[in-house]
Amino acid sequence: MEKQLSLANNVIFVDYREEKIAGLLESMGCRVVRLKLEVGDYAINRIGIERKSFDDFVSSIIDGRIFGQANELSSTYEKPILILEGFGVVERIHENSFYATLAYLISKLGITVFRSKNEEETAKTIFWIAKKEFEEGGRAAYKVREKKVEVGSIQERIIAAFPGISTVLSKRILKKFGSLQKFFAAGEKELMEIDGIGEKIAKRIRKIIEEEVEVVS
Repeated sequence: MEKQLSLANNVIFVDYREEKIAGLLESMGCRVVRLKLEVGDYAINRIGIERKSFDDFVSSIIDGRIFGQANELSSTYEKPILILEGFGVVERIHENSFYATLAYLISKLGITVFRSKNEEETAKTIFWIAKKEFEEGGRAAYKVREKKVEVGSIQERIIAAFPGISTVLSKRILKKFGSLQKFFAAGEKELMEIDGIGEKIAKRIRKIIEEEVEVVS
């Protein structure tokens, strides 16, 4: 299933924070629609484009942001693209980490990576991507894939919300019981059969599940 926002003329959907590039695209004759994009900075039909400066890309490797952002981009658009803008010396991380991350985005997530010198070159890259996308005519559309609900991940996060339960432990619990219903029904002895859960944690889990609370409106 796809959610779709369409216009009669060919346009580029641009996140409202990308004003400089939006202006450059308009000066090149592009029709631009500014809006808040939940994923990516630019959307052209099935194509989603994320723009990152060289320094921000390095920072996102250090704090791990790039992997979550790249997964979102890849799962949202059929043709995900990363434009890495600017050049610099890789000093804050090992050079291997820099290139390994690029390789991961390309080989594992199917993201096409472009390099550009500056904002003007980025705008030209987006212009030509849009031109080729619209060559056969048709309606412009901002299309995103319907996200799949990862039930297992949601269940793990719910269990990990219990005090003393790590994400690793939540996986063990779910592996043993198979569902939240069986986990909630488990007694202290059953819980203590899991490596990492002692009597103290087991009692705390049962207390949280069983204790009634008064909700003040």
